[in-house]
Amino acid sequence: MEEKVSLLGFLLAFSENLDNQVPEKRRHSSRVANISFFIADKLNLSEKEKYNLIISALLHDAGNGNNNFKNSSKEIDEHALKGSLFISDIPFLENISKIIKYHHIAWDFGKGNIYKEEPVPMESQILFLAEFIDHKLNKQKYILKEKNKIIKRVKEEGEKLFNKDVMEAFLSLSNKESFWFEVNYDTPSPEDFSCDLKLDIDGLLLLSKAVARIVDYRSKIQVRHSRNVTNVASYLSEKLGYDSEMIKKIKIAGYLHDIGKVALPPSILLKQEKLSKKDTDYIKIHPFKTYLTLKKGLPYEDITIWASYHHEKLNGKGYPFRVSGESIPIPARIITISDIYSALLENRPYRLGLSENKVLSYMKKLATEKYIDKEIFSIIIENKEEVSSVIKL
Repeated sequence: MEEKVSLLGFLLAFSENLDNQVPEKRRHSSRVANISFFIADKLNLSEKEKYNLIISALLHDAGNGNNNFKNSSKEIDEHALKGSLFISDIPFLENISKIIKYHHIAWDFGKGNIYKEEPVPMESQILFLAEFIDHKLNKQKYILKEKNKIIKRVKEEGEKLFNKDVMEAFLSLSNKESFWFEVNYDTPSPEDFSCDLKLDIDGLLLLSKAVARIVDYRSKIQVRHSRNVTNVASYLSEKLGYDSEMIKKIKIAGYLHDIGKVALPPSILLKQEKLSKKDTDYIKIHPFKTYLTLKKGLPYEDITIWASYHHEKLNGKGYPFRVSGESIPIPARIITISDIYSALLENRPYRLGLSENKVLSYMKKLATEKYIDKEIFSIIIENKEEVSSVIKL
């Protein structure tokens, strides 16, 4: 029987990484999800509408990356649009995409009910207020010490910014200490929703592709890296004779191999010059972060290992697990080779991509010294033109 992936469970693990990129935003998405849920519940939204709102809250900052760590309204509107676009082609996230797209539209005395002739969903208006509340919270202070300040700010700015019904729902909840405790200390759970979407392998593949877009966008180093790795890994897997189901799983590992990088600080991900020794030591945590995220979010132990081992080497000189030889599964070796090949061909802020001949010469040395699998690498040597054609630079 095929294992299914909880959409909510996976996104809880992923959003934790997204929030950890900036220390002051830790648990931001979970708190926004909690605030949104309680307001929606007060407004008697259906279970499915509340579920969609929580999924939207966990993904609402997906487009906030690259140079978008500013707070101008232009940047904020842009990050809402980009976050929406990253998931817009996934059928089961179509409604989520619309909610995220409009979650920074001010109410403006009712004018914000429509934006460019499109209706702004009630869920977007709830999400807008929920995010406002969390941004105004001083996370260094005890939550109840912040309560009156937040209520005052919402009342002061509410008539202009927020849907009246949404604001009144929040104000009626805000007198309860339990509301603030649940917002700050609780976390949504898949068990809370009978409508939680369970993804089969095809659904997970679609979701993984969207996650790869978010991961790559967060870093100037990446550009299209996760997708390039996946394309090369898919090609190598076909040449090795794997069946379609196995190839799908390897592609998912390729898309998700750098999911741990979104937890790294912008000072590293957006760096224009070559990374220092201190930076490279710090960046070594990312495959372990990948491991933790996928271990929490996926029931597939094999995909988790394949993605997390992409910096391991056959001779044991990789990181962070220092495994070697037969302890490294063939699909993990495929991801490793695809990762090295793609990374060397791609431009970086501090260097241009290497020529194919230089890349192959370097990788041949790695194969000779038992860093990478010689047999798998030989497929690239024997099919140079075909392999290079799947890379987009």
